[in-house]
Amino acid sequence: MAGLTPKARGEAIGEAGVGLPTRCAALLLPAVLLAAALLLPGMMFAHDVSNGRHGIGPDAWPDIILDCLAFFAAIWLAQEVWTLARGRRSMTLRAPADEETYDFTKALIGLVLIILYGAMIHLAGFALTTAIFIAVWCIYGGVTRLTVVIPVSLIGTIVLLWLFMGLALMPLSRGQGAFDQASIWLLRTLGIY
Repeated sequence: MAGLTPKARGEAIGEAGVGLPTRCAALLLPAVLLAAALLLPGMMFAHDVSNGRHGIGPDAWPDIILDCLAFFAAIWLAQEVWTLARGRRSMTLRAPADEETYDFTKALIGLVLIILYGAMIHLAGFALTTAIFIAVWCIYGGVTRLTVVIPVSLIGTIVLLWLFMGLALMPLSRGQGAFDQASIWLLRTLGIY
């Protein structure tokens, strides 16, 4: 668009279907997310709910999530402002071109897998059930190389165990019987217990 007269530039923008109001609309979502992330912390916990325990505690997680939301919304907003200032089309709000149609059967099977995951946590414990769920989900999603599935499943499970049981101090199910003993051993090995 550089080197075009203002009239030619306006016609080029009009032909592309991206006038100034449409381009400014791309700023709306990141701006609202940024404002919400900055304003909501003042409306949440009015007192400390950590009860003096070690670890981060349940009252810290909403603040951390909102801080991350504010950070990434600010980056998104800056990117949109930069794009608008340079006279380009916004690429962030464009829907991806789907190569295949929506498969309701595949979606239903995915929902059943999630329900089974939730049902099995009580019996087999969070650690084992989560490792199996992540592995099955990867395979179901098309990642079939075991050299990828196994590390992703194990590392993902360890990260989730540390996040929920180590940092947030959430008492997740260890399972029943032998699963309980195996979970206790794993949590001690990882240094969570």
